[in-house]
Amino acid sequence: MGYTAENQIPIPDYYQSLGTRQPKTNNYLMNTSFRFIMDKSPNMVWFCQRVNIPDFSLNAIEQPTRFGARSFKAGDKYNFGDLNISFLVDENMDNYLELHDWLRSCANLEDTTEFEGREKFTTDAELIIVNSAYRPVRSIRFKELIPESLGSVDFDSTTGETEPIIVDASFKFVTYEIKPI
Repeated sequence: MGYTAENQIPIPDYYQSLGTRQPKTNNYLMNTSFRFIMDKSPNMVWFCQRVNIPDFSLNAIEQPTRFGARSFKAGDKYNFGDLNISFLVDENMDNYLELHDWLRSCANLEDTTEFEGREKFTTDAELIIVNSAYRPVRSIRFKELIPESLGSVDFDSTTGETEPIIVDASFKFVTYEIKPI
């Protein structure tokens, strides 16, 4: 144990070591430092504008007591929010149609010919986080994605400038893993 100046108050050596107080990097995570890859939609890679790491929570279980205080224990299941992406629609609408046709195949809209097997409904996706030197540092792998919604394509001839069309999509998934690269 080390001591401080005059008062001789003991301070554990752990707190005195400079290596334990300094972060490994001074750079912060930037919102433009990512690449999103979806196995079922390869045309999405270069057009993805926004993606989120969904919220993650654990249900707490209340343990009854005969006293006035409430007691909580760790729950029995995880809850994940939706994976949301925004992407630019290419001029041939290829990336939009990939998601549209995938979403359409997940439900029997017109007749039984549109129905596919369960394994064809889902896909995996990966969000690659890069550092300030644009080198991959983390991989977030989403398992068994299934589309939940696909936003509208809005055309507008009243605008003064030509703007790219951005569409939102939302996905449900089973789980995700965050790993170093």
